Amino acid sequence: MKRLALFCLVYVVASGALSSLHAASAQPKRGGTITFGVSKELALMNPLVNTSSTEARIRELMYEPLLARDLKGAVRPRLAESWEISKDLLVYTFKLRRGVKFHNGAEMTADDIKFAIDYTLNPKNGAYGFETLSSVSRVEVVDKYTLRLHLKQSQPLFLTLLSDIGTFSAIPKESLAEGIRKPASFPPGTGPFKFVEWVPGQRLVFARNDDYWGDKAHVDRVVIKTIGDNTVRFTALQAGDVDLIERTPYEWVKQIVEGKIKGIGYSKANRAGARLLEFNVYDPPFNNKKLRLAVAYALDRREILQAAYHGLAEIGDQRFPMGHTWYFDLPSPQYDVNKAKALLKESGYKGETLELMGNRGEVADTEGAVIQAQLRKIGIKVELKILERASALEARRLGKYMFKLGGGSDYPDPQPAYEEYTCEPDKRKRRLNESGYCDQEYDALYQKAVPEVDQDKRRALFKRVVAKLIDDMPIYQIGFTPRFFTFRDYVKGFVTNGAGDFEPWGGGLSHAWIDK
Repeated sequence: MKRLALFCLVYVVASGALSSLHAASAQPKRGGTITFGVSKELALMNPLVNTSSTEARIRELMYEPLLARDLKGAVRPRLAESWEISKDLLVYTFKLRRGVKFHNGAEMTADDIKFAIDYTLNPKNGAYGFETLSSVSRVEVVDKYTLRLHLKQSQPLFLTLLSDIGTFSAIPKESLAEGIRKPASFPPGTGPFKFVEWVPGQRLVFARNDDYWGDKAHVDRVVIKTIGDNTVRFTALQAGDVDLIERTPYEWVKQIVEGKIKGIGYSKANRAGARLLEFNVYDPPFNNKKLRLAVAYALDRREILQAAYHGLAEIGDQRFPMGHTWYFDLPSPQYDVNKAKALLKESGYKGETLELMGNRGEVADTEGAVIQAQLRKIGIKVELKILERASALEARRLGKYMFKLGGGSDYPDPQPAYEEYTCEPDKRKRRLNESGYCDQEYDALYQKAVPEVDQDKRRALFKRVVAKLIDDMPIYQIGFTPRFFTFRDYVKGFVTNGAGDFEPWGGGLSHAWIDK
């Protein structure tokens, strides 16, 4: 078990190398406020219903998972101080840290963690971690500070999954009612910052949690401002209206890295995002596999990434990049205009306009324009539909789109990466599987691969999973993009991990401080 977890995390260590222009060489100073410009606004107050990676990262300021992965990717104690695993790998016993307080002053106990897991496993709640925790059969409170999880089947990456806030986070018992997706307020968390104020469309304010069980934040406050436009966000940083921003526009990154723009530091998330094209395969026109393949063969990944990311991204045709442990040597559609035209003819496409959806505030307009031009070469008409994040999210979850530009996480293992394409019961209430793809053969292959502990057998099984996904083409992988945080030079100590988290274990906003 431990060997497998270590093996799966080797790539995270190698690819998630941290870089920061300004190291925290001096003694950190206490006090001050960091104003942080982000690309997307928080939409929900329910910490167990994560609607985007940005929302999960914002919630990491307030909430914590059971375990942690440090900046090098190793699993570490967090709210659980230690754990034991039974010989059959089906029972995990966790000793919880004593004296951890929620933001309301109550002490965290095993009853609270059981409540959070049970809430997540209740299908009525639409929790993000529902599928991830599906291997859990029951949760047992042994005593006030001891929790025991019983699994239906062995889960090789179980500890790694428990270190992800998307799986679940600690909240007080009975702090969320069943079936309430949009509570009126945030449940108390245990994180280094506590909620102060949220003015939708303007600001989200957090204060230092003075009762935090771990290393307390250096700054008194963090103010998060949503600035959807990339250029406006960077201009605000240059003007000093914000101290730190995420998703720095790629056209400026090279100049910052080369030191041509003075007074700005940076931290790099090496492979924070995967870029892909996702088809709504449940409805016309992309329930037609040949039309999906025609699009796939018509696209030139390199041209798309060069235009949108100024040469800073790398091409890829699977959910893991070339050279990764979980990348497989498999054939996939490559740029071939003649083959694309032949498939288009076979598909029965009659010249109707296809709608390509993307999120405002990203680079979807640039990516979309290139894709639009490439598909025009084979006779496909494309109309770009760039939506505000909330509207795009609703369309994705309801399946009301044709095809869309999307992203993905830097996964340590194929289980969460390919879980997204397993069947869901309601195609108009999609959680992970926004494509609406549902294939019984794919599900069977995936379910057989997940519990396999033997590394060679697991690789062979997941290779079949990936081959099936490529063959059916619910998604077309474009490539992998780094993301850059940039900040004024008086902001010290801020580093991120390979995934681009705001509050990674051992780094992030709670470790940042102001030197002015």
